[in-house]
This record gives sequence, C-alpha cells and structure tokens, in this order.
Amino acid sequence: MLNTSPGRDASSSYSQHVSARMLNFCAAATPWFRRLWDVSAFLSLEELHEAGGWVERRVLSQSALDWQRHELERLLGDDPALGTKVFRRRLQECLRTTLTVASDGRRKLRHLIDVGRPGYLDRWAACVAGTDPPPPEKVARAVASHLLDSGHSMDGLSRWLRDGRLGLSAVDLIAEAAALLTRPPTSWKVVVPFADLHGRELTAGLPHWIGRREAADLLAETGTKTTAPITGALSYEVEARDAERALEIVSDVVERLQARARFASTGSVSPFDTAVVLNQRRAMPLRMPARGARVLSLAAERQLYVVGAEPQRLDDRRRSAVDDALEIASALNHGPLAPAVAGGWSALESLLTEARDPDERERVVAAGRAAALVACSWPRAELTALSHRIRHVSDGDLAERLDLCGSNRERATLIAAELVQGRSLPLERSWRRRSDIAAVTRMHALLADPALVLGRVRRYVEVSLRRLYRSRNIVLHGGSTGGVALQAALRVTAPLVGAALDRLAHADLVAGVPPLVLASRAETALHMVGDQMGPALCDLIE
Repeated sequence: MLNTSPGRDASSSYSQHVSARMLNFCAAATPWFRRLWDVSAFLSLEELHEAGGWVERRVLSQSALDWQRHELERLLGDDPALGTKVFRRRLQECLRTTLTVASDGRRKLRHLIDVGRPGYLDRWAACVAGTDPPPPEKVARAVASHLLDSGHSMDGLSRWLRDGRLGLSAVDLIAEAAALLTRPPTSWKVVVPFADLHGRELTAGLPHWIGRREAADLLAETGTKTTAPITGALSYEVEARDAERALEIVSDVVERLQARARFASTGSVSPFDTAVVLNQRRAMPLRMPARGARVLSLAAERQLYVVGAEPQRLDDRRRSAVDDALEIASALNHGPLAPAVAGGWSALESLLTEARDPDERERVVAAGRAAALVACSWPRAELTALSHRIRHVSDGDLAERLDLCGSNRERATLIAAELVQGRSLPLERSWRRRSDIAAVTRMHALLADPALVLGRVRRYVEVSLRRLYRSRNIVLHGGSTGGVALQAALRVTAPLVGAALDRLAHADLVAGVPPLVLASRAETALHMVGDQMGPALCDLIE
C-alpha cells in the first residue's frame, strides 16, 4: 500500500493542525502564548538589506547588524521552502559578508530577495505534499507570516480562512494562499466622517473633502446611526489586499492628521469611529486592531486600581519603576507607531538593565532578559489555558480534581502530570478544539525535552525583541517611521512585551521581587530545567 501525505488529507491531524494554527496567528484575540512571534523569512531579509543603510547613517551599529545576519542565517537554514540548493548557497554567501551600503554582498542580497520571493508559498505546498512533510507548526508559522507581511491584515486573513477554508487539506490551503498573493491589490475608496474638525475653513478647495450633507447621506445609506452631528468627511483612496487592511491604512493617515492638529492653537480633530467603504457601500470600524499587549496580573491580583489610594501631592513623583514602565509602554496597544515602538522598548530597558551591564552602550541585554522571562512563562500559560478547556466526562475525574485546585499553578501542574502519564485530555467540543489539540502536541514536545524546546522559544523571542530594539533606534535616532519592518515588528512584539511586563508587574507589586532579580532567576531556571536540581516546568519563575 502506498504511503500518502498527511498534508493532502483534509481529515488528517496534520492538516487540521496547520489550519488551526494559521487561524490562531491571524486572530487578534489570540493570547500571547499562541501568537505569531516572528516576521516572515523574506521580510527578515528585506530588513537586513535595509539595515546596511541605517548603519551607514549611524542609526544602527555594525555589531547589531552582524548579530542580525548571523541569527538570520541560522533561522533560514531551517526553511525548506526558501529556494534551491544553489539559491541557498548564494544567499548564505551574502549573509556572511558585512552588508555595508557599498558592498557587493548587499547588492546581491537585493537581487536574491527579488528572485526568491515569487513562488515561496508554492514551494511550501510542494514540501507539505511529501510523505514526510515539515512539522505543522513550522508550516503554519511560515505561511501565515508570509501572508501578513505581504500586505494582508489579520482580520482579513481570519475572514478568508473562516470562509470555507478551515476544512481544506494543508496542501490545498497553502495553494489557495499562494493564489491569493497573485491577485493585485484593490484600490479602495474610504470616506471618514468627522464630528469635529478644527479649522474647517482650511478644507476649502481640497479635492477629497466631502460636505456635511453628502457625508450624512453616505452614512444613512449604510444604515449607520450617529449620536453627534457630522461636520463633513474626508475621502481617501488606498491600495490594499483586503478591506480591513485599507481601513488600517486610513486609520494611520487620520492619526497623522490628528498629530498635525495637536499643534494648532485651539479645537480638535475628532473622527467618527466608523468609516464608509465606497467599493462595498458598507460601514466598517475605523480603528487599528489592538496589538495584544496585556498585563492581566494587575486585575487578577487586584492591583489595577490601587494607584493613588494614599494622599497625593502634585510635586510628589515617587512611584514604582513598574508603574513608570507601564506608563511608558501605554501606547503599545492603541497608540501611533512611533510612541508604541519607543515606549515598548523603553519600558523593557528601564526595568531590565543597569549601569554595570557589559553591553551598556547598546542596552540590548534587556531583550535577552525579557526573552528568558517570556520563555519561563510560556509552559504555565499554555497548560493553564488547557486546564480551562477540560469537560466533565463519565469515566474520569479530571474536571473534579481541577475544580479543587486553588491556583493556576496547581491547575497547570495537574495537566502536565496527565500528559506525562500519557493520558488524553477530555477537551471541550468547541471552535477552539483544533487549537487546543495543537497546544497539546506542543506540550508533549516540551515535556519530552524541556531544555531544547524552551531554548528554542527563548531564541525566537529574543530575535523578535532585538527587532523591536532596532525599530526603536530607527524611530528615535533615524527620525523615521518608514522602516520596512516597523509595522510587522510591532505586531509580533507587542504581545511579548506585554507578557514580560505581566511577569515583572506581578513579581514587583505582589511578591516584592525586583525586576532584575526575577530576570536572573528566569535565566538560571532555563539553564537548569530538566536537571535533577532544576525547577519544575510550572515553577520556572515565582
């Protein structure tokens, strides 16, 4: 009997794993421990090519670029769809040069990117069609990140997947994704109504200005009800691969408009939270999606509203370093790109560096320490989530034992013990089930070799957080928000920064453990995990 590829079978656990993880990666509500942690292969190469120019301008250091290209060479060496052996050899040669602005290696890198990008997803489909396909996690991560970094929005891709594609085989799903990228971007016409527009007389003669009555009629046609009078509207034309991405682009334009208006003497610029997409004659939310930076321990430990409980004085600026960091990072979820990038990195640097650090000049040591915290937090977060998906069954008492647990640590420890003993988990039969089954697969791999898996997780996270550091330098020292990977860097790192701040806030506000002490404990735990004297997976940091 001939062996068949699990990637060609829509009912195989392999294909279901790929589709479930792609949906995880494209859903804004996905928690940090199931999110996408890195950008795509070819965006990484684009970023590396761009970095040579920033080094020339002394915005990035040569050592930062060298670390980036060495790490990228290691990561891309494990990508079976990158290209042919000859292509990979030429690319490796480029990655082993300095990539300075005038170098031949940088010129060749530009050409290789242009040669290798077309057909990337087709090559993944071919890999998955084999009898021994690559791990489904790797496949889903590569395909989803490539789609997102090619101009699709998370909401748009999530809608595309849910539109009858979650039941496809992995091969067919990737083939459809490849076909999706062959379609040219659509020209979208988006109308943004305003409740208040300071200096409205300045709109006279603007070709994209729409008067009050016409704007009101457009909203009425879509059935949109407003609670405030309409001052007028601005019409924008943008190219995007889906309507949701078009709204994100327009939302960014409106934020830039508001930034200009803040320098006016009086008045404000207040758009409605709904815009009209003329192509489809429908109203859609005008907002950038939340970036997923969450510090849940503030509410869980009843610390959210403790601030200011004691008598306050205007000139008394004494507060905890964690409170300062949370304020600095407050733009991570909904703020414009520049303050979000700068604040996210500055929050980590303020808590996880000190003057005597060996690489004080770059302060990039904060990325490694934050990565250790996140890696140590991952097992318990994933196991706890699984513990809340267990249903009552007649032939087991797992749900009852979970009900008796007094903490998430106890719940996670109980689930880990069940998996170690080889018992199957009675998971809830819901739309989350495929995602939970994929999580169980990841936990089995972790329990089989915790040091190897946690080391890999830490490297992924550190690569992303170092990207945030470079992005911050481009914004603050280069004075630019146009870096090729800035948007993607913020998308993947915001949840990771939130996870690190969550652990730091819990330790400092609840247990009284300073940030650097917690980071040291995390690094030690990662070195000792799996050792007889090392910590258990659910006790990596306390």
